[in-house]
Amino acid sequence: MAASKKAVLGPLVGAVDQGTSSTRFLVFNSKTAELLSHHQVEIKQEFPREGWVEQDPKEILHSVYECIEKTCEKLGQLNIDISNIKAIGVSNQRETTVVWDKLTGEPLYNAVDCLTNG
Repeated sequence: MAASKKAVLGPLVGAVDQGTSSTRFLVFNSKTAELLSHHQVEIKQEFPREGWVEQDPKEILHSVYECIEKTCEKLGQLNIDISNIKAIGVSNQRETTVVWDKLTGEPLYNAVDCLTNG
């Protein structure tokens, strides 16, 4: 039984879109801009006070890993070789802050996003 061949589509480009409500990872054909595969994970939000949103930083990081893994699995099912992903761009929560312990690498508190009007 011959091993199935992986499709060679030329360079692929990935995009991590990490927002306040979800994380997505998308993979495109760089020559045609065709979306080849994607995966999205919702993120839990806490609202401890008006205009304030908090999220678990580890959940955010895990969601990025999960989206990349699931998207790559889907590409494999389409016989697309993931080694052709040559670049990954990241779009993240611009106004969100996380403070990490420089020795342990652990977050000191939730990710905090102050919502403002205007």
